[in-house]
Amino acid sequence: MQISKKKGLQRLMPIFLYILSVAAILNVLMPAVAFAAPLNTLEITGKGVTNPATFTPEQLEGMEQHQEVYSSINTWPTKRWYVGKGVKLWDLLLEAGIKEDEAKLVTFVSADGYTLTLTMEELFHDKRYRFPYFKNGRDSDGHLPGSPEGAVEVEPIIALISVEGSDNPKYMNDTDAFLLMLGQRAVTEQTGNLFVKYLSKIEISTAEPEQWDAPQANPAGGAVPEGAMVTLSNLHSDDDKIHYTTDGSDPTLNSPMYNLIASRWWSTRFNVLGTINSPIGPINENTTIKAVTIGPGKRNSEVVTFNYYVGGIGSGDEVGISDGDQEPVKHSKVIKLTIGRPETSVNGKSYILDAVPYIDIDAGRTLVPVRFISEAMGAEVNWDPKTRQAIITDENKQIVLTIDSRDVLINGEKQTIDCAATIHSNRTYVPLRFVSEALEAQVEYNEETKGITITK
Repeated sequence: MQISKKKGLQRLMPIFLYILSVAAILNVLMPAVAFAAPLNTLEITGKGVTNPATFTPEQLEGMEQHQEVYSSINTWPTKRWYVGKGVKLWDLLLEAGIKEDEAKLVTFVSADGYTLTLTMEELFHDKRYRFPYFKNGRDSDGHLPGSPEGAVEVEPIIALISVEGSDNPKYMNDTDAFLLMLGQRAVTEQTGNLFVKYLSKIEISTAEPEQWDAPQANPAGGAVPEGAMVTLSNLHSDDDKIHYTTDGSDPTLNSPMYNLIASRWWSTRFNVLGTINSPIGPINENTTIKAVTIGPGKRNSEVVTFNYYVGGIGSGDEVGISDGDQEPVKHSKVIKLTIGRPETSVNGKSYILDAVPYIDIDAGRTLVPVRFISEAMGAEVNWDPKTRQAIITDENKQIVLTIDSRDVLINGEKQTIDCAATIHSNRTYVPLRFVSEALEAQVEYNEETKGITITK
């Protein structure tokens, strides 16, 4: 019996030796992967400094410390308090020999790869504040403007300890260190996305800042029917915020903000998008809207002006409108949509779609929600769940489309189209050009703006 056990152990010995050798090899080859140390230094570099420097936590702790409370709004938007303690950003840049006359841009790089660029103008020349009364209701009511009363000027710091969601310093810790913290320039400014966690590098550039694209309006001005609504948009509609006025004055950061919910959240917040990012109007009298794009890391856009004349022809003496540019209101249906965007208009009246137009890449066709596009052109839509058919009726014409089938019926006659109706985001989508032309409408597509105009 003892001999049998001994032989069994002898057979297992090579296996044990193999496992030990593999473990030893992996330990030699991959110690950095298994036991990688977190980044714990802060580097300041770039053409905008004369003395690039790297700071350890001990060096930063040895510098003069400042504790600040910050009011902040994120792009959801939600309102949050922050409190942090650390070194003034400007003091660090002085240590690195900031070229005050040449430095233009500051890029903050996180250890997790996130980057943020701000201009020297917005960081240091524009005053930033803590607004004690920036909240108006619940934290989640970030779209409701607070009061600028009692504003306290605060400076940007690199926090070694901090806490989000409280103004009580006893909760501060080093979880997010190093953390860029800064105040608001206006009580509605969204700065939550500017608080960079795990900061590892600050790069100072002497390159000139680019300029944000100017806002666009839909409708773009001219004669409009009474009660028209106006939507505004720009390239991203994210942290590039649109500010506007309706009293003829030039908009600033303190003017009303149009795109309070950033586009990154539109699919999540579709149920309130149209009420928070609400169109301007109704336009019941001649109105001038001025708009500007303001956002981080670039110069403000040009201020653009849109003039609206209710019920016919305008006076012709408003900025940007001449007699030759104005046309009386027509009774035809004009529908405007944009690929990938929820804003749309019918004869100048704005709406927010709960399902946006998109392009079927395989077919190369634009698809739109069947109910909106049909009813906008005056047709009726019915849905047969048994046959999975959308039935569009317009006066003496009936169009029947079957989900996932390229065969359609027009007044009972079969046709084959190159792109089938489909279910997308729990909505029935149909090919725009086929349905529009079947309803005797004309379709124009602007490839540059991805805008679609349907006229019937």
